[in-house]
Amino acid sequence: MDKGILKGIFAEIGKELDSLEELRKEMAEIKSGDSIILRRSMGSILHDFYNCCERIFKKIALDINGGYEDTEKWHKALLFKMTIPIKGVRPAVISEELAAELDEYLSFRHVFRNIYGFELKGERIGHLAKKFDKASDRFIKEVKKFLAIVSKELKKTR
Repeated sequence: MDKGILKGIFAEIGKELDSLEELRKEMAEIKSGDSIILRRSMGSILHDFYNCCERIFKKIALDINGGYEDTEKWHKALLFKMTIPIKGVRPAVISEELAAELDEYLSFRHVFRNIYGFELKGERIGHLAKKFDKASDRFIKEVKKFLAIVSKELKKTR
């Protein structure tokens, strides 16, 4: 892969990871309350968290893998394809365990997009919000590990 293209991919992924850090700060500020406004806020952050993850996955799929399937269930397919190493192309981006965790956020995002904010249930948001710090931290670590491996492989091919 061209070094310039890879630098662009790394820069875009870095920007998404910076955005994720902002989401983590926002979640820390609102986690302790339980009003409809706070549930709506938490729901929005959880929605944005998965958007951030998916943007990174799409960037990798398009620019490194060469594309992704545009089927009805492409969101879930893309998530789980990130757990599969592609010989000669890239290592796995995330672990299967993390993908299973992120699948909960993907499912929530679908619900969040298709209901009114006042219909949000505190139990589900509370469950995902409680796991958010750990899941987002793990996501950041696994993506950075992926970038380090790809970078190391690129240096070997010079």
